Amino acid sequence: MKIVEETRTRLQLKHRPLGYWFSGGCIFTICLSFLIYCLVFDSASVKLTCDRISPNQINCELKRFNLLGSMEKLKMFDPQEAYILTKTGSKGSKSYQVMIVTPFRDFALLSHATYQENQEVIFKINDFINSGQTSLLVEQNQRNYLFFLNLFTLIIMAIAAYFATSPVTICTLYKSIDKVFIERKSLRVNEVIEHPLENILRFDIQEKQFKYSKAYRAVIVLKSFKEIPINPQYTHESSIRYAVYRIHSFLRF
Repeated sequence: MKIVEETRTRLQLKHRPLGYWFSGGCIFTICLSFLIYCLVFDSASVKLTCDRISPNQINCELKRFNLLGSMEKLKMFDPQEAYILTKTGSKGSKSYQVMIVTPFRDFALLSHATYQENQEVIFKINDFINSGQTSLLVEQNQRNYLFFLNLFTLIIMAIAAYFATSPVTICTLYKSIDKVFIERKSLRVNEVIEHPLENILRFDIQEKQFKYSKAYRAVIVLKSFKEIPINPQYTHESSIRYAVYRIHSFLRF
């Protein structure tokens, strides 16, 4: 919070929630990038078709579909075997993915199918490779997983947008008309709070404990004991204490 203007009859303070803007904007951008990746680049379903051309030659085609309906088509020749690749996350969580081995490269199917689903898939593929079957069709689908993941991402984006559009607060005290005005302006808020100075009991500093630190905000306490935050967002102690000190000096509390 900063002192914008001070005269004999007027004191104006402004609070710009830069931390909220920065963190909200960063989280919104990251979530938007992730959402675009899920919609455009991540596979929502796959379809594997294979034909046995001769006893020693198998040709396959792997189709990947994203949530928007776009398709990527990959050719696969002479698959050797299929196996389940287990991935372990940083907190011990595990995910499973079917890998198909060919003489040229390995091909991956969906990354969020269950272990049981993947077992059924590798059984079908390996059984086809080692038997005399002439054709194979295997499908996997993770549309529900991506739907709920994208829904959760949209919720986080909405929360981030809320913080990124936190209002600027301008508090103006007038001795000449014996009033205080608190203006809050942003893309989603435009309000003015007005009270006579004679209704003010005191100015307080509220403290909030976070995990590793504390933050503060200035509050107007009316004679009715109603509390009106000057800056709704908690911020650094030094700026708040200095602002309250200047208010007291201006009003001679």
